[in-house]
Amino acid sequence: MEKGNGFGNDFIRSLLLTLEQTDHKQFMDLSYHVLMQSPSSVLKRTDAIENKIKSIDSLIKYFESIEEYEKCTNLQKLQSMLYLNTSFNDNDIQKPD
Repeated sequence: MEKGNGFGNDFIRSLLLTLEQTDHKQFMDLSYHVLMQSPSSVLKRTDAIENKIKSIDSLIKYFESIEEYEKCTNLQKLQSMLYLNTSFNDNDIQKPD
């Protein structure tokens, strides 16, 4: 599939909403993988920093509860970049397998 010819935003939004309500584990895993695939995109988004931090916090709490600490560490690194408001390279965080 060529870059840019993937699923539309409405489809992705609908998929995420459905997963959030039907398969919470899969929703959290997918959310994590999306964030880790391109962390710089998260940092560059214009959403309020408080919303980003709150969302990442909820992911950290979830992964702590199931003892997936490597994911927590990666999310904490991403979150620290938000606090520092520094430039960021996608290679600064370990990519999911």
